[in-house]
Amino acid sequence: MNRTSLVLAAAMMLLTAACSSPAKEKEKSSPADAGKAEVKKPQSPYAGLVPTEIGKHAQAALHVAYSADGSLLLSTGKDRLIKLWDVAQGKLLREFKGHTDDVMMADFSPDGRLLVSASKDQTVRVWEVASGKQRKLFKDRPPKKMTEEEELAFARQPPPLMNWAAFSPDGKSVITASDNFSLKLWDLASGKAKVVFRDDGCRQRRVYRRQDAPGWVSSAGCMDDGVSYLKFWDEAGNLVNQQGDENHDAHFLAFDGANRFIVTADGSVSFSVYSGQGSYLKRIMVGAYHFCVAFGFQDKTLLVGADNGYVYVYRPVSWQRVGKLDVGSRAAVDCLAVHPTNGTVALALRDGKILTYSTPIE
Repeated sequence: MNRTSLVLAAAMMLLTAACSSPAKEKEKSSPADAGKAEVKKPQSPYAGLVPTEIGKHAQAALHVAYSADGSLLLSTGKDRLIKLWDVAQGKLLREFKGHTDDVMMADFSPDGRLLVSASKDQTVRVWEVASGKQRKLFKDRPPKKMTEEEELAFARQPPPLMNWAAFSPDGKSVITASDNFSLKLWDLASGKAKVVFRDDGCRQRRVYRRQDAPGWVSSAGCMDDGVSYLKFWDEAGNLVNQQGDENHDAHFLAFDGANRFIVTADGSVSFSVYSGQGSYLKRIMVGAYHFCVAFGFQDKTLLVGADNGYVYVYRPVSWQRVGKLDVGSRAAVDCLAVHPTNGTVALALRDGKILTYSTPIE
């Protein structure tokens, strides 16, 4: 082999060795936040709570309500039924049948022997709890004799869909809230309306006993100005006070036991807080669409049911959110009720499920 060949061979060996030797591994650069402690969001104190499904409605569940001692639970739904549950056993005791449209709500009489229900079928009905028998049916009917002016006014009223009903404290009367611009106080014995609370142009959505004075408080949506009002009435049916907010509804209401606050919700992403006498205090952001509010046991919490399958928990006075309940479903929480003696909670979901928690929400 000549000198030139030897040089070429050596060069080829060097080139081959260079290509086959492993490249030096580049040093990995450290992330910018290396060495910093990871910041974790605090876990909800209610994260481990899991509800029990005690039953369901064939369509959306609309309302739940406990008896005074908490042993019984009522639920209503779009399936036109009222269901009575044994809370301890999680057992269906009875169904009340008769309504021909959505049953918006039902609640017990003060002595627990009767229940009242309101429906889109334009009736409010009173039932015997023990037997399931219907005792009374209240229905708005047009007057038999009307002037021409009265007939025109009557024709402008919406259909009298019944949105809400409540017993008087003595259990002898039932007050109803409907879309036909009035509240009516009915005598349970005779079945006749004895006081009419006229509120022309305003659909009455809910009505409750006043806690600051004798009388009633209702939520109403008024057609002329688009404002939703809290309305305070005396026993005779006279409007004595009202508070309005043209930007926010007052469809859903919650009252604390000490009469400090009234909380109203409208299905939007925030709720409003009023004093017990109706003075506006503040607006609180939830961040999710919500459809029901209730003060928790001994007013330690405010519970807000949302459309994403959560119940958000707030502390009254500060109105700070302290956690949330995951109901285990992404169905909207359309109603919730707080057990009167132990602080557990029952929920009505839009998928028809009735859920209960065995742990108090405090």
